[in-house]
Amino acid sequence: MNTQKFVGLALGLGLAAALPSHAQQILPSPPIPPVFEGQQEPGEPKIGKGLMLAHEGRYFMTPCRDRSYLNVEDVSTEQAVIGALKDFGLAPGRNLYVELLAVQRGGLLEVSGINFVHTTARCLGDTEHAEIWRAVGLQSDWEAVVGGGTLLIHRAGEPESRVLYGEAERDGERHRIGGAGTTLEVEPGICRLEDGSTMTGWKASLRLRTGETLQGCAWER
Repeated sequence: MNTQKFVGLALGLGLAAALPSHAQQILPSPPIPPVFEGQQEPGEPKIGKGLMLAHEGRYFMTPCRDRSYLNVEDVSTEQAVIGALKDFGLAPGRNLYVELLAVQRGGLLEVSGINFVHTTARCLGDTEHAEIWRAVGLQSDWEAVVGGGTLLIHRAGEPESRVLYGEAERDGERHRIGGAGTTLEVEPGICRLEDGSTMTGWKASLRLRTGETLQGCAWER
C-alpha cells in the first residue's frame, strides 16, 4: 500500500536539499524566522515544523514558512532527539522533514522531543480539517484520525468507521480517546512504520469493539 497516499499528507514546496559550503553562510540573520504558528509562552515547548539538516557536526532547521536557518541544540536527555534522527538517516546531504518539540530563543532552537519525522525532505501540507491526533498501523494497513469529537478509522478493504467520543482522557503522558467499545491509546515512545518512511514520538494501540488490538505509530496534529 502507498503510505504517502494512505496517511493523506500533502507535499508542500520543496526546500533546498544541501547546505552552502561555508557554515557562516547559513547562520540566521535578522529578522529571525518564527518556527511556530501563533504565540509561544516563554520556556514552554511547542511543536516546530521544518527541514532538518546536518553539516560538519552541527544541526540546523529551516522553518516551513521561511528559507532562513535556525541553529539546533538538543536539550533532551543524552541528546536522544539527535540520536534518533541520526539513526533514522539524518546526515550531511540527507535531510529530513521534522516536527519537534522545541523552544525558540532568537536564532537558537532548543529541541527536547520528537513528534513526527518523514524521509521526504520537503515540508508537508496542513490538513483541511481540525485534528488532534493521527495514528497509522505499522504496516500502513489502518489509520485513525481524532478531531471534532469523532474517532475516524480506516482499514484496508473495510468500510470507514466513525466513533463519537467525549472528553479525551489523560493519565500522565498517556492519552485515551474512544467510545462504543473502540479506543485509541497513545503513549510516548519512538515508533517507526515498517516501510521506513516515517518515525514518530508516540506509540499507538487501537482496540476495536471486536476485541482486536492493532499496533501503530501516532503523532499530534
